[in-house]
Amino acid sequence: MKRHLRNVFVIFFLTIIVIQSSYASLSFPNEQSFSIPSSNKPGFHLGFSLGMTSYFGDLKNNNLKAPFYYRYGIQVNAERDIFKATRLCVNIFEGNILGDERYATQNLNFKTTLLAPQVGLSFNFLHWANNGKLRDHFAMYLFVGVEALFFAATGDLKNTAGQKYYYWNDGSIRNLPETYTDQSNASIIKRDYKYETNYRNLDIDNVGKVPQFSFSVPLGLSAEFKFNNGIAIRAGAVYHYTFTDYLDNITAKSIGSRKGNSATDKFLFTNISVFYCLPMYSGRPICGTEKMNTHITRKKPRKKFK
Repeated sequence: MKRHLRNVFVIFFLTIIVIQSSYASLSFPNEQSFSIPSSNKPGFHLGFSLGMTSYFGDLKNNNLKAPFYYRYGIQVNAERDIFKATRLCVNIFEGNILGDERYATQNLNFKTTLLAPQVGLSFNFLHWANNGKLRDHFAMYLFVGVEALFFAATGDLKNTAGQKYYYWNDGSIRNLPETYTDQSNASIIKRDYKYETNYRNLDIDNVGKVPQFSFSVPLGLSAEFKFNNGIAIRAGAVYHYTFTDYLDNITAKSIGSRKGNSATDKFLFTNISVFYCLPMYSGRPICGTEKMNTHITRKKPRKKFK
């Protein structure tokens, strides 16, 4: 996960450097025409989001209290105005979700890493506001998209010494099952909360290799404040409606007390974002709609002198 996080940061900053270098290499006839687009002009917007994820699925987070079951999430955003109130968005989300359930009859936990490139459309509700100042400085966005979801579920089933967790009825965790004949040899151990076991390789439910890819529909709502220098601050949340039930490794096909329901798993990404509107050359059409001058100036024939 740290390697993926580093790669996302590198890609984000390299994208900014390349685009800024491209603009700097262009020669413009008038420097005053190189300006930040207003809310009425199309533009490119690069952003970075940081926030927390929360999971909705078969397990209940009753063993951990908020905010300990919240996980981190980051997202790199690239947006392009295509209509007055609509943007085309291409984003990359990365994060993880956590579930930790403990009862007398069963004790289940998981941590799942997520990577989701997504594409969608964002609609600004405040574009039709009558007050021009309100429209220039505030925006409310509804985002709808589709994403490819790559994930890997792991569990904390043993400690760093390799001892498997056995949950006893007295509430303790020991290195031997409670049914062991010589219970005096059972030592009390503690969880290390390191999710070292890959559920895909463990195959608890005898279903073979569980899938680690699915599709998802992200639905987002956010509020944005725009500054005059092209920077904007946005706060919002994105609900990821997935088409898989394997994010928590508990499904309707699970065995015994692990058996879950047939509903798919979901997660929520609550975040704060910083956006930068790329400068654009106002003298040049944004989408290449400039009509070429097809008029050909013919040279007048030279007069012949006798």
